[in-house]
Amino acid sequence: MKRVLIAKEWAGVRPFVWLLVVMLLLDLLELGVADLEALHRTHTLFTGTPWIEDAILTLLLAFAMGSGLLAHEVEDGTLAFLDGLPVRRRDVFLAKLLVAGSCLFVYAVATPVLGWLLVRLLHHSVDDPVAASALGWLALRYLLLVAAGLGLGLLFGFVRYLAWALLAVFAATIMLLRSAQPRLGTALDPTQLIVEGWSTQGLGGDTVRAVALLSAACLGIAYVLFAGAGGAGMLRLARLAQNRLVVFVVCAAAVIALPVAIYLNQAPEDEGDDEELPVASVAATQAPHGQAPARSAGPRARKLVTAHYTFNIPAGRRVDEDELKEADDAFAAAAEALAIEPPDAPRIDVDLSGSIRHTAGLASHNRIRLSYDDDWYDTLVHETVHVMAGWIAGGERARGLDRMSLFNEGLAHWAEPSYRDDAAMRKREQLALATLFRRHLLGQDALLDNRTLERQLDWTLQYPLGAELVEVLVKRYGTDAPRRVLATLGRPDFPPELEGYELYRSAFQHAGFDLNLVLNDYALQLGRWSEAFGPVIDAMPRPRGLLVRAPGKVGIAVQLDRPLAKGEHLAVQFRPRVDSRLDEVTSVRRLEQVGGRPVAWLPLDQVAGNQVCYQLAVRNRAYGMVEPWSCLPLRAAAE
Repeated sequence: MKRVLIAKEWAGVRPFVWLLVVMLLLDLLELGVADLEALHRTHTLFTGTPWIEDAILTLLLAFAMGSGLLAHEVEDGTLAFLDGLPVRRRDVFLAKLLVAGSCLFVYAVATPVLGWLLVRLLHHSVDDPVAASALGWLALRYLLLVAAGLGLGLLFGFVRYLAWALLAVFAATIMLLRSAQPRLGTALDPTQLIVEGWSTQGLGGDTVRAVALLSAACLGIAYVLFAGAGGAGMLRLARLAQNRLVVFVVCAAAVIALPVAIYLNQAPEDEGDDEELPVASVAATQAPHGQAPARSAGPRARKLVTAHYTFNIPAGRRVDEDELKEADDAFAAAAEALAIEPPDAPRIDVDLSGSIRHTAGLASHNRIRLSYDDDWYDTLVHETVHVMAGWIAGGERARGLDRMSLFNEGLAHWAEPSYRDDAAMRKREQLALATLFRRHLLGQDALLDNRTLERQLDWTLQYPLGAELVEVLVKRYGTDAPRRVLATLGRPDFPPELEGYELYRSAFQHAGFDLNLVLNDYALQLGRWSEAFGPVIDAMPRPRGLLVRAPGKVGIAVQLDRPLAKGEHLAVQFRPRVDSRLDEVTSVRRLEQVGGRPVAWLPLDQVAGNQVCYQLAVRNRAYGMVEPWSCLPLRAAAE
């Protein structure tokens, strides 16, 4: 009879299986038409790529299949027929779980197995081998991921027409928890099971335990509702799902919760790629710059209009209006940097209520927010360049500019008056860039990819790095070169959705420039600075971190290869995940001496994914040098 049940379930899921087969064939077709280099980059270099998309797809497919397994028996009227046969509902439940889980598991592991075979086929001497054990651990985690998707689907499927709305509420809850309680939110997120790809090892960690408990709970409750008391609980839920008030409440919760969670989890750069630190922190390691202090109590909110700006002055803040009237010079300075005549454009709205955390100003949708402090004029020039650059690059179509963060921010920084006039600041920038070059921390991906620099080093380095790129470009191709690059981005025939090196190469090529020549000039300049600052750089101490643990907290014990000089101090930054937002970074400047070593402590509830991501820095008044971000597994911590 069990064979008959399995055959029945197989016949029921066969249309879904054909869908999985078609999707797998499309994956094979994509591999078949790819060239060898694409295969190499996709699979041999797969170790550094998060598998989040694959995890989400597997979870959604498992949920979609699970949500209909038990509900179909009620809708099709076959449950009464099964109850008349000499079979238990337990056998029916297990047969459904076995057939659906097997199909989903085979589909889920097909791509990793194929990728592992390609790694072996395309293996190169410079590539790290992928052990067969990594494939085994991934298979076990895929099995748990499929179980989580099926468990949620079976449970939510009892309220058939509200299943996807409940899944949306569940996803929103996970996203909100990941911001408020990173460790708990990450532990409850099933997609984190395989997100580390080939580097995934073992079945330990909070995520495995939490998802296993979640899956067991969902499957257990679903079984009790299906089999207990003749399935009376399942029928009650089915009737409850037909209540209009319940449908309205659940759907409204889904419609509201998911967009709110997505909005709250947006990275700060999504508000505008125009974030800016004070130019004095160009070495990317100075203290974050927050809200500007109010100069003194002032009158009610008001506006001040100049030829090119409309300043919105908040209540309670006194400003020097004569100083603001000189702001039109900033408009002219921005136009001069872009080699254009000051455009006849509507006035730019400038909000003086202060910028967002970690920034001095930002520009978005032709509006500027900035902190009215001693550096406000430089910030205004910087953000005005962003506004004008957006006009030249196609206005609302200027999406390519958003992905050229180094060029965009570098151009705005290059236009600042202090960049040209402050020799001490320029020397600090040159020292920072020379240090990156001499220590081999700066590669092409970190330079041209929009996210790699932030993920590996520090996002604020884009200002000095980008300004020097613009300087080299202008020296080779003239003062109008930046404007010509911007103009190519606004052309209707410019290729869309390019990123990294391909985006820069296309933009430069359409403008009539050779990107490789510019990068060669760039490297030669960094090499000259490296030689000039060589003795200073070689004398700088380089810290190394050791992960330690204490009750309720985890820390980084810092070890130096040479003593700190007078005026130097250590700093440690933590972030929950490799892709954490800027406002999730925690800076620790006061280190505790433990066993003769300075230790920076972090509460254990701020650790996500069973790993600690940290960055070390040595700072003084002249410079601040960071080491690359590192992530260590929590299990490797010394007591």
